[in-house]
This record gives sequence, structure tokens and C-alpha cells, in this order.
Amino acid sequence: MSVSVLSPSRLLGDVSGILQAASLLILLLLLIKAVQLYLHRQWLLKALQQFPCPPSHWLFGHIQELQQDQELQRIQKWVETFPSACPHWLWGGKVRVQLYDPDYMKVILGRSDPKSHGSYRFLAPWIGYGLLLLNGQTWFQHRRMLTPAFHYDILKPYVGLMADSVRVMLDKWEELLGQDSPLEVFQHVSLMTLDTIMKCAFRHWQRAQHSRHLP
Repeated sequence: MSVSVLSPSRLLGDVSGILQAASLLILLLLLIKAVQLYLHRQWLLKALQQFPCPPSHWLFGHIQELQQDQELQRIQKWVETFPSACPHWLWGGKVRVQLYDPDYMKVILGRSDPKSHGSYRFLAPWIGYGLLLLNGQTWFQHRRMLTPAFHYDILKPYVGLMADSVRVMLDKWEELLGQDSPLEVFQHVSLMTLDTIMKCAFRHWQRAQHSRHLP
């Protein structure tokens, strides 16, 4: 009875061959992925050629230009330079179109294109597939059921309540503008929204805007 024993050199040779094959396979997959990203970017560039935008990096997009402390100023400059709409490249193969023109927004909001799979799908386990996540005929059925609740005649009585809440917020801004300091509007708008919802939905005058922080 004979027993064959692999020599160390032969074993190392087999391992080296496996590693080379794995390396070639990884390089091939990376090359295929790079070609896919390139073709996808070219398709996006062709689809968005009617919307000019500032020069972007082929990989990082406009991320380097939109620094956190200058993002608002940069976007305001883009709005002045590129009216109606402007593509915002997040990275090489992902872009977001920012719309400024009401006519453009009306066209987009009037369409019934399928919703993006990556934007709200993570909410499905919590909120279920309702009007926010549905598409197609089921979405139209749900929307038809809810449309009467938002008819103009039903919403008219709430216009005065909304205007009162906005007036309180603007009065607070008038007082703060005299302090000659930057005004962070997020908290003020959030309190105004809460005040409006409490009045319109629950008929409760909480006066949330008279508190300094969100409850």
C-alpha cells in the first residue's frame, strides 16, 4: 500500500495558481463593473444634456464644491446661473436634478412614473404600502379615495388658521432681525408647522411658537 505525499513546492504551486486565478477573476469583475458605470454615466450625460450644470468631477461629482458651510450659497449661485433646473452630481454615476421652475414642477408632479425603489422602501415595514409607496392602479384607487378630503372647499376654512400661524412666525423674525445675527429658520418653520397641524387637525391652540424649542 503506497501513500503519496505532496511536496511543499508542489503545494505552494497549487496555492499560487489558485490565487492567480482568483486575482484574474476579481480584475475581470472590476473591469466589467467599471464599464457598466461608464456606460451608465454616458447615458445620464446624454439624458441630461438639455440641462447645463457646473463642471463636475467624473467620480466625486459636485461633492467637493458643496462644502457643508457653503452649500446654500453655492446652490443660490447655481439658481442664478442655471434657471429652471440644474443637475447635481452626487458621484460619478448618481445624479439629482434640482428644479426651480414652477412649470417644470407641475409637469413632474402631474406624472405617474413609478417611484424610486431606494428612496422610501426602507419605510415599508413601519408604514406599509400605502399612498406613499404604491404605484400603478392601486395608487390611483387610494388617491381617488383621499382626494375629496383635500378639496378646495374643504381646505378654505383652514386658510385663516394657517395665515395666523405664519403671521406669528414672521413677527418673531421681525424681532430677531434687529439683533444683527444669522437666523436659523428650521426650528421656526418646524414650530409653525406644528402649530398649524394642532389647530387644523385637532382644534387645539397650543401656541407652540411661543416656546423656544420644539416640545
